[in-house]
Amino acid sequence: MPSHRILLALIAATAVLPACKKAQDAAVEAAVERATGAKVDKDGNTVTVQTDKGEMRITTAADGTAVALPTDFPTDLYLPTPHKVESVMAMGSAHMVNLTTSMATADVHAGVVDAMQRGGWTQALAMQTGEGSTLAYRKDKRQAFYQLVKQDDGGTQLAIRAASDE
Repeated sequence: MPSHRILLALIAATAVLPACKKAQDAAVEAAVERATGAKVDKDGNTVTVQTDKGEMRITTAADGTAVALPTDFPTDLYLPTPHKVESVMAMGSAHMVNLTTSMATADVHAGVVDAMQRGGWTQALAMQTGEGSTLAYRKDKRQAFYQLVKQDDGGTQLAIRAASDE
């Protein structure tokens, strides 16, 4: 599905350009719309893409601020303390959240494993690399993926993907 890859690449490019001028924003929106046929609206740090399959909303932090979690983000997923939400994407029941924490990657990994097991989630995948790890869990008809990467400052960058099979 090349059009989905193009759409995601263009959305990512749009989402990481919160400081663009209005003329540049309009040009990016028009390019995405021409390339994908999707309706794109950029309002500040939020990009909304409307397709025939539904709406996708992406919000990114700007100037050192944090982004709020969506109100319907699953409350039974582990989030390290402290953390700062850098970006969120919501499309239907799917959520993608990127955050940073000052916690060491090994501590975040252990926290994810412990909290998810205590929460009744079943681990479906555990993979470690030199600087990070990937964990996948299932519970009922839902799945959650955690990708952890060590930051240069010793903290952790964490991507959480959660969705329902329905």
